[in-house]
Amino acid sequence: MGRPCFCVNMNHDQLCTTLLGNGSYAREEAPYKLLELTGPEAGDFLQRLSSQDVLSLTEGVVLPAAFLNAKGKLLVTAMVFRRGESFWIETQAEQSARLQELLERYHFMEKLAIHSRDFGAVQEHIAGAGSNTFVGECHWSEQADGPVLHIERRGVTFTRCHGGALVERVADGVGGEASVAPQPMTAEIAEAVRMLAGLVRVGVETEASTLALEAGLDDHCSTTKGCYTGQEIVARIHTYGHVNRKLCLLWLAGGDAIAEPVTVVEPEDEIPVGRVMHAISLTEQGMRLGLGYLPKDFQEVGTVLQLEDGGAVTVAGF
Repeated sequence: MGRPCFCVNMNHDQLCTTLLGNGSYAREEAPYKLLELTGPEAGDFLQRLSSQDVLSLTEGVVLPAAFLNAKGKLLVTAMVFRRGESFWIETQAEQSARLQELLERYHFMEKLAIHSRDFGAVQEHIAGAGSNTFVGECHWSEQADGPVLHIERRGVTFTRCHGGALVERVADGVGGEASVAPQPMTAEIAEAVRMLAGLVRVGVETEASTLALEAGLDDHCSTTKGCYTGQEIVARIHTYGHVNRKLCLLWLAGGDAIAEPVTVVEPEDEIPVGRVMHAISLTEQGMRLGLGYLPKDFQEVGTVLQLEDGGAVTVAGF
């Protein structure tokens, strides 16, 4: 097999600058939903099921979390926070029913209740210049009953207001500061920025066999808390080895969006080495941005591969 080759294409930071360097974006109906767990045993229950140390949460802090099966396979991703004695979970809307069903399935005699909460439209503002390590904060808006989440990951900043007037506040200058009005966010831009932040869509960019650490969700999994579903697999990987493949950010030549897995091959020998799981077309940039799984030998940023139809694929980050 030939050695991976390299060319000058945009890496993660350059893509962030291209998409977010000239301003921010906002949308008035972002696809996120909330669940609230109430009751004296809500924290212990969530601690046993989620990969994150939710009992360590203090008010105002948001942590990323995953829910795994007994074999460590990824089922749901979420953001968790608390208010008083209640624990709150924000998920992508397409994962909400799956998470609620999972929680109800494992809820037996615990003294808790699981509620779906809807404060109205979820408004979202996305910008660059975020932290590369996860930062999560939460407060409750004076303009609405719902929470406002501020999240930074891999250089991208997300602010989401459940039921508030966030878009107008950003346009006018949050906190009284002057601000350039955000641009309307298209579905393609929203997906591209989510991919830049490495926040996966379960079932779209993952498979039934996907491990949380294969999907780059190390910060979703506590390494210090007690037992939780799937912990043995996560701990074994951290202690004794590494995953055989990893989800990588991919720069692809322009073309149609990719909605189903497509094989990626090594250019010289055309030997299959991985798969693009999902890619969206960015017409103005003349490119596609996607996420796909590659083995360790092909994960270095700048590695050039190709699709079976000959289209170029370059690793932009992982």
